[in-house]
Amino acid sequence: MGETKRQAYTFTVMEYGDGTSYIVCEPVGREWSVFGKGYLSFVLRMGSTRKAAEKIALMLNKNIDSISFTKST
Repeated sequence: MGETKRQAYTFTVMEYGDGTSYIVCEPVGREWSVFGKGYLSFVLRMGSTRKAAEKIALMLNKNIDSISFTKST
């Protein structure tokens, strides 16, 4: 296994122009270089409501301490 890095994130609900909800992972502190200038997000199933997305984001914020990335060797 390679080196593992961890980063604290918050999860925020956003919407595409067509109204499709997604949850963006916003880094707490400095950003990882692994994502470059981009970001990690979760796109919800078609038909998911914003209210459902907010419940998911709340659950993630309450239960996820950090996201880890392990580089393969």
